[in-house]
Amino acid sequence: MKKLNALTIRIDGGTQARASLNQDVVNDYAEKMKEGEVFPPVIVFYDGSEYWLSDGFHRYFAHKLNGFSAIDCDVQEGTLDDAILFSFTANGKRGLGMTDEDKRNIIIKMLQHPIWSQWTNAEIARRADTSKMTVGRVKKSLEADSVKTDTPEVKKFTNSKGGTSLIDVSKVKTKTKAEPVKPTVQEDSGEDAINDLSETIEEMNKEITLLKDTIALGQWDASEIEKIDVQDTITELREKIRVLEIDNAALRVSRDTFQSKNADLMRINKSLQNKLAKYEK
Repeated sequence: MKKLNALTIRIDGGTQARASLNQDVVNDYAEKMKEGEVFPPVIVFYDGSEYWLSDGFHRYFAHKLNGFSAIDCDVQEGTLDDAILFSFTANGKRGLGMTDEDKRNIIIKMLQHPIWSQWTNAEIARRADTSKMTVGRVKKSLEADSVKTDTPEVKKFTNSKGGTSLIDVSKVKTKTKAEPVKPTVQEDSGEDAINDLSETIEEMNKEITLLKDTIALGQWDASEIEKIDVQDTITELREKIRVLEIDNAALRVSRDTFQSKNADLMRINKSLQNKLAKYEK
């Protein structure tokens, strides 16, 4: 443990995992410090030049509120990114718990990072102490927001009288019909495709049943946003199952048609071979 002047500790590097500080908690900590209560040291990362506060923002501001210049620190060596990553998992383990908004803030920070954004949803969820379904939900919302804020697509149009005008076609709403899936069945892979689809449908049904049982039995201590994610996932899985069952049925029809035509061709081929054999005699 090392005492550092609070002014030498950097708090502007994005190491605050929470969406916002709770001023009531800061005031409470400050009052308890005045009364002599000893708090754990804050955790800072030293990159060889700067000290980055990683864990203990409420304690840090409580010290400053009391006018204390020195603060007990657990100093660890590491980069700014190390400090940020540590803050994701350290915050909420003691003292004030993490809210859904805080967890969303962590997820967004990771998805906007050039390296962490490449991690799996499961790994990001582990860092944010939430579910991978929640990560997927936030990722989709960010992608939707990105589409909305894209640069307008402006095209030049000429009317029947030769006049021209510029129109932002990105704002023109168009209705598109989903094209039906046309399964391609090959002689060797048709049965395999049907079996794969059947197994996928069975696995999805199992996942839905597990999620429903978990909710019904109250075995999952989930936040409101995670409960919403589960319901959305169930709905999404049911829709995928519906589509897969349609595809599966189409594949079976295609397979049966192929087998029937193949049988006809084999009969024709055999008949031609018999005629050829008689001709050769």
